[in-house]
Amino acid sequence: MQLEQFRVLIGRLKEGATDQSMIIRGLRGVGKTVLLNAFEDRAEAEGFLTYYHELTPESGLLREIARDTQVALTRLDLGKRVTAGIRDALAHLSAIKVSGPEGIEISLDLKRADEAALTRELSELFVALGDAARTKSRGVCFLIDEVQFADQVEFRAVISALHRATQRSLPITMAAAGLPQIPRLTGEARSYAERLFDFPVIANLDADAATAALVGPAHARNVAYDSDALGAALAWTGGYPFYLQQLGEHAWNLAQRSPINADVIAAAIPSAQTALDSSIYQVRAQRATEAERQYMRGMAESGAGPYRSGNVARKVGKSTTALSQIRQRLLDKGLIYATEDYGHVDFTIPRFDEFMRRYMPYRTPRRKRGT
Repeated sequence: MQLEQFRVLIGRLKEGATDQSMIIRGLRGVGKTVLLNAFEDRAEAEGFLTYYHELTPESGLLREIARDTQVALTRLDLGKRVTAGIRDALAHLSAIKVSGPEGIEISLDLKRADEAALTRELSELFVALGDAARTKSRGVCFLIDEVQFADQVEFRAVISALHRATQRSLPITMAAAGLPQIPRLTGEARSYAERLFDFPVIANLDADAATAALVGPAHARNVAYDSDALGAALAWTGGYPFYLQQLGEHAWNLAQRSPINADVIAAAIPSAQTALDSSIYQVRAQRATEAERQYMRGMAESGAGPYRSGNVARKVGKSTTALSQIRQRLLDKGLIYATEDYGHVDFTIPRFDEFMRRYMPYRTPRRKRGT
């Protein structure tokens, strides 16, 4: 469904019309990056220049966008006179410097630029890029993964610049992916963002799609699953793509004949869980400090989320205020996220609460004397 929506978006931009850009949201491991890659292939097939980036807390979104714009203007092969005209038209910019003896070189001076100037100049740059792409019957698509790590000032500037390009019906779009809090963060960045973007949710696969994910690869090798095996597999994986992938692999390795039965699934589950723990969960838990792991263990003690911050504090045995910095660090690391319900958090990976209960014991808070 999302791929078809993106196909329509690209088609409308090619025709000189506009449509909402897309920011995919969902937990980790549900296929957001795979979908972005599919978007990239579709855009390139339609003649768009594409630029993909996976952000980290250390990334500079505007530096990536500026570098992409420089490359795009070069790839459009505009000719010396048109290139010189763009360079001259943007020569007055100060935060975004456009120079070059023949081509176009773009650099940023973010230290001396206020947000208003940065937003205005990036908007001018997007208009120049969009006009140039339109003259060549091309388009530009920025693909941004882990968009929740974008600096808020830079994110606001990009949203404003994209909005300006949309107002001019220019063939520039952005497809991004991030954690579930992205609509709230985007709305806080710019009030009109809800009109500019659509926010499709990518979640665990439904029963039919999960069944196809298991049955399809096996069928290609003339191997089947019996109905009991499929029922057991769907019950354990819950449609989570990483779980399906691991269980299918371990069941395949254990099976000696077709069809794969429920006994094989039962035997494959422990090894699949061990593989998931080491490849998905432990890596992230080890990024946290001991205090941060204790916070996450306090979350897990209440079962599945979301979790009210005050309840987590009681599980840990400290005040909400005392834990606020730990909570913020976990948010910054992308291990938890703030849900749409005020004061609640949840894990960014499905079933992380189950892992934390396996991974470390729960420490009952010591009661103060007299309580």
